[in-house]
Amino acid sequence: MNVKKMLSYALCVAVLAAMSTGCHKKKPPLSTDTGSTTKGPERTSGDGQPNVDLEKLLFGDSGLQKVYFDFDSSSLRPDALATLAKNADLIKQAPGIIIQVAGNCDERGTQEYNLALGERRADAVRNHLAQLGVSGDRLVTISFGEEMPAVQGHDEAAWGKNRRCEFNKAKAQ
Repeated sequence: MNVKKMLSYALCVAVLAAMSTGCHKKKPPLSTDTGSTTKGPERTSGDGQPNVDLEKLLFGDSGLQKVYFDFDSSSLRPDALATLAKNADLIKQAPGIIIQVAGNCDERGTQEYNLALGERRADAVRNHLAQLGVSGDRLVTISFGEEMPAVQGHDEAAWGKNRRCEFNKAKAQ
């Protein structure tokens, strides 16, 4: 591996590490008001605890489903449109939960190109969900490029699973 490629890789890793740590804000003191059923952006139960059922609805096994892309494309395929319609309905049932849309690519192409392609994929998904009525302020995007493969391998079967957007619970600011 040449020095330029190693430096480029190290820079990408450093940027991703910095983006994932973020800044921590001091949490405000807890309210003593027990009459409210909501606290901040998340729904809570009567005892003030977050409603984990909403998170399971979105992030459990039958929750938000990944969408897949064709090679070198950020265009939404018909199967992706159907999946996003179902995902939008689920997201609307859990108001207040912020969703991270993570764009991913297969290993072909340069790191820089794949980071940009992953970003275009995440933006396409975010924009389509907004068209379906999901508030844009509930959706944040990130690109992992080729750095987070879902499947290891160097063939179309693996690449097809790696060209995707997936949904995660965004960390609180």
